[in-house]
Amino acid sequence: MVTDQRAPLRPFAAYPSSDGGEEPDVHVVEPFGPGGDTTLTGAARPVARHGAGLPAVRPTEAQALHARRRAGTAVPDVVPDAPQALPVLSTSQIRRHGDTPEPQQRREQLSAAETVPLAASARRRRRTDTVPVSRPETTTIGPLPAPGKSSDRMQRGAYPSTRAQGTRPGGRSRLRSILQGEAAPTAPMRVVERLNASPFANLRRFGESTSRQARRTLNFALRLAETMFHYGADALDVENAIIAVCATYGVENVEVDITNQAVTINYVADDDDRADGEDTRTREDVFNDPDTNSHTVMRVVRSWTDNYAGLAETHQLVADITGGEMPRGEAERRLEAINAKPKPYARWMVRAATTVAAMSITVGIGGGVLGALVAGVSSVVNQLVAHRLGVWRIPEFFTLAAQSGILTTLALLLSWAGVDLSPARVIAGGIILLLPTARMVSTMQDAINGFPVTAAGRLLSTSMAFLGLVAGIAGGVSIAGYVGVPRFDVSQSAFDPVGPLTNSVFLLIATGLIAVTMQAKPRHVLSTVVAALGGLVVYHTGMAIGLGARLDTALAAVTSGCVATVLAARQRIPQLVLAIPAMTFLLPGLSIFRGMYTITVETDTYGPGIVGLVNAMASIVALASGVVLGKYLMRPFVGHLNGTSSRRNRRR
Repeated sequence: MVTDQRAPLRPFAAYPSSDGGEEPDVHVVEPFGPGGDTTLTGAARPVARHGAGLPAVRPTEAQALHARRRAGTAVPDVVPDAPQALPVLSTSQIRRHGDTPEPQQRREQLSAAETVPLAASARRRRRTDTVPVSRPETTTIGPLPAPGKSSDRMQRGAYPSTRAQGTRPGGRSRLRSILQGEAAPTAPMRVVERLNASPFANLRRFGESTSRQARRTLNFALRLAETMFHYGADALDVENAIIAVCATYGVENVEVDITNQAVTINYVADDDDRADGEDTRTREDVFNDPDTNSHTVMRVVRSWTDNYAGLAETHQLVADITGGEMPRGEAERRLEAINAKPKPYARWMVRAATTVAAMSITVGIGGGVLGALVAGVSSVVNQLVAHRLGVWRIPEFFTLAAQSGILTTLALLLSWAGVDLSPARVIAGGIILLLPTARMVSTMQDAINGFPVTAAGRLLSTSMAFLGLVAGIAGGVSIAGYVGVPRFDVSQSAFDPVGPLTNSVFLLIATGLIAVTMQAKPRHVLSTVVAALGGLVVYHTGMAIGLGARLDTALAAVTSGCVATVLAARQRIPQLVLAIPAMTFLLPGLSIFRGMYTITVETDTYGPGIVGLVNAMASIVALASGVVLGKYLMRPFVGHLNGTSSRRNRRR
């Protein structure tokens, strides 16, 4: 019956009861019809109607009178061509006005106060949980278009939508928005997002993991991390490798904690086994679920060794895993092969390279031929002593103290015996080889990358090694003084290289030999020399124009770090494999000796000695930070050179 009575009104395209469109929600219908005062919605009195599911809204007499006056005005306030909100009529109103031939006449005869919203429609529609909001009134922007012509001007209200109050905030609202702080994060960052700035960004999952498979993946990632730490990797590279391997094999919800010696990995299974396959559980739901599987594994690394060849192979292993080219079983076998593989160079080759490197550094800093021979003899003795102390499990502090003491005593005694050499340059060349260069760079990198605990542990270890060298120098100077060695003018031992060409040639030779002592692969030795060459060019250029020692050292370190980053990305190896040997020429061995000699021998003036040691430490921090900065500066330019392609590994 209602359908027959509504049939004459079908010319209204947007009539709610017709089939022309979906019936509007009861909460958002304008109760006063077109042109009604929508601002009075909240002040209207709800009344109950017979048969209605929800109470309707009936205006007061004053509101109805105001609506009649607005409906009777002749000035149009809407765009004629825009879709308008139409009145919602009751059954009696439809029966009363059903015979009106024209819609415009029906709209004029109908009072806005007589329109009453109907109850909820019997049609099934998807309801939303939003609260009632007011709709913006439809107005025109600019003059109305002429009849028969279309307007290109955007019409406000042509596409009505809900909006919040106050779209144009006043001065107080603007001031509040400026002074208001940022909202707190609503959820913790996923650990996979840590890889956005690494060579393993844009990962792609190549498998799913059950509880048993997840445990095997965690154990494999832990062994991989132990291997990388053992070979000298920094904390950031180890963390990236763990996250990348776990995410590739389907174990994403992991937390990694790395300290100076320990690696801890925690995994919480967040899969949902419901039949519909939709995961609606939050992070707290997963943690509070008693049936959630959780695994925690930890490994302590108690020893380190120089094996840059093994470190490069582990990096390439992670790149192959993230590229989807290696199942977990094959990856486990390959990691075992890396650990069982011997180092590239035999022990006698490493000892010979260390001796020749000490001689080359001594010549490069102006020590002369006799000074180079003394440095070579001292290096042989020191290696024998270090090997024996290592067999006896003597701590590193005493080993370094013994080596620097032997070097200092031998140089001072030979100089007193009449050998034409510069003791300061001989000692400086030997100290450069004894300094824990790798740990210094790793310490700065961990501190910059946000690993304070690891950086603090490595800083303490590096400081103890440095103090061991200082103690050995002090002991050697004291022994030489007891024997009767006279003092020499330490101020005459200032760094005065023999010449840029000679200095560069011998220091480049020493750089390649130091890469051999760190067990770098033969094909990586040439790249190390190229990185050192770039730093030497900048260093000598800065010295020629008078930049200053500290600024010149920092610029040279940044240059070496940039070149090493590019070459390492091309060969898919970590940057430190090339950068640490390449920065040898910048180590302040001479400043360390001069400062320690002044404090130990010239006890009447401690100031210059302390200043010298502080300058030496400042140079070490500058060159270590420069190498790390070079890595970050070149990151935008080496993305396409990494082993993992962003297009091939984009997550799906």
